[in-house]
Amino acid sequence: MLYYACSYVPLEILISSGLPFRRLPVNRAFDHPELHSNLCGYCKAVYSKVTELSDEDVFISVDSCDAMRRIGDVIQQQSSCRVFSLRLPWKRDGSATEFIKTQLEALVRFLSGLRGQEITRDELDRGISQFNAIVDRLLAMHKNSVPYHQINEAFSLAEKGQLYNNPSEPTNRMGPKIAYLGAVSDATMIEEVVRAAGGVLVLNESCMAMRGFTAKTENEEERLLSIARRLVGDRIPCARFAEGLSPYTAQLLREMNVDGIVFGIPKFCDFYGFQLAMTKLPLPHTVVEIDFGDSSRGQLLTRVGAFMESLKREVPGTRGVKAGSFYVGIDSGSTTTNIVVLDQSGQIVFSDSRKTGVYPKRVADELFSRALQEVGISVSDVSCCIATGYGRENVSFATSSVTEITCHARGAQKMLPGINTVIDIGGQDSKVISLENKSMVRDFTMNDKCAAGTGRFLEVMSGIMEEDLQQMSEAAFGSKKTLSISSVCTVFAESEVISLISNGEKIEDISAALFRAIAKRILAMFKRVSGRGPVGFTGGVAKVPGMARALEEAVGEEILVPSHPDIAGALGAALLAMEQEEKR
Repeated sequence: MLYYACSYVPLEILISSGLPFRRLPVNRAFDHPELHSNLCGYCKAVYSKVTELSDEDVFISVDSCDAMRRIGDVIQQQSSCRVFSLRLPWKRDGSATEFIKTQLEALVRFLSGLRGQEITRDELDRGISQFNAIVDRLLAMHKNSVPYHQINEAFSLAEKGQLYNNPSEPTNRMGPKIAYLGAVSDATMIEEVVRAAGGVLVLNESCMAMRGFTAKTENEEERLLSIARRLVGDRIPCARFAEGLSPYTAQLLREMNVDGIVFGIPKFCDFYGFQLAMTKLPLPHTVVEIDFGDSSRGQLLTRVGAFMESLKREVPGTRGVKAGSFYVGIDSGSTTTNIVVLDQSGQIVFSDSRKTGVYPKRVADELFSRALQEVGISVSDVSCCIATGYGRENVSFATSSVTEITCHARGAQKMLPGINTVIDIGGQDSKVISLENKSMVRDFTMNDKCAAGTGRFLEVMSGIMEEDLQQMSEAAFGSKKTLSISSVCTVFAESEVISLISNGEKIEDISAALFRAIAKRILAMFKRVSGRGPVGFTGGVAKVPGMARALEEAVGEEILVPSHPDIAGALGAALLAMEQEEKR
């Protein structure tokens, strides 16, 4: 079996060879001692799969980036399969076309040797004709609004040189039309995330989807030169060439009537960052860091969901409607779960918080039961319940779910009318949300990939100093000496704090330095979304006065803290539930 992992592999030639081939099936990334840990997930996943191939298999390696070149070199030593290396140019001019033509000639010779018979001109013509038919079919499916899960099935066949022939009906799903551009990603996951967030994926332009099928090969006298022109000059280029938005991509965005763009940047990759810097996206967009595999799903759903809500400018529809006069918001977070119940006038009649632990569904159910008991109502008295937070999809009694970005913005604005920016620091993440038109989200950024800049960071440090957070806060107000903690990485900062304690530095000065370290990280996020005052501070960490003071000094704006900052997300969810029912 022939395998490949890059859309620059010329399928026309593979088809003409008559040999069985397919794109390398990859889904998970694993670390390997022979590879650097800071490689993107797709490169690791490719390497893992290629090392499993047998000596009867062939892998066509493409040096589309430095990481893939490194993998190609290591595979030569670590895999039992035969490897053919296809080199790409760095430019897209005439000399680059000539260069790639020589690579295609070598590939034809290699495949001819494999099958024991030279690939003929007629076979190349058939390969080109089949490839062009695949391109036409995929474009037609896009333009006819075929549901994207069927288009993904067509991609799976196209990657084997086969046409998708199942009858297809246009989608009738409602929601913002979304295009995904940028980094390599699991095509099925992207479609599922956009659908779960309330949108409709109409174009996946990434290299595991449409990018390799965005041009046909002209039937010129020199067949390999025609294929070379398609690869280098005609198709949408990958970020290796850093040319900004392709004119053809812009054309597709118009033809698909796209409402918004999700642009993915791979973890540990500079190419797509350079491309984004050179690109003026013509539509509302959000930029997401993405790593190949399912590990990015939760973070993607939050970011894409918040983007979708900003496009809709309304709360997604409910799964069902209940009669009653009370409204419930529940925030199922990674550390704590909060619940708020509002009466018909919008007043809080009950609120509570519990540690989420390892059973988020059970904790949510228990909080809901207690709320009903304390307020003296039954389930039928709850008109609408909206869930938010990382565990929102596991709240079985909720009538709909909304991202924590939208809910925190709405709840913070209710608690602190007139604010323009929300800083939320919770147990496992931190976020900065820029507002417009009262509680509408204009932009946001999150840190949810490590403990740096979160409540967990402070908990670890307080354990080292044997002081709780309130004691640390009180101590920080008595600081007389400015110390520097250079790292907000929990592991490295822990070593720094231990060294400071060993050197005899005072707890007051160390505490203040820790708060400043987090504030410095939040400042970078604040600037990224063009934050402006007044600034509201929510989340469990907002209960720590020392943190609020450090933020105030860092951002240069007054920091406003509501009386119950930890329930902002749940309150926002309850308010949105109430507003949703009023629209009915």
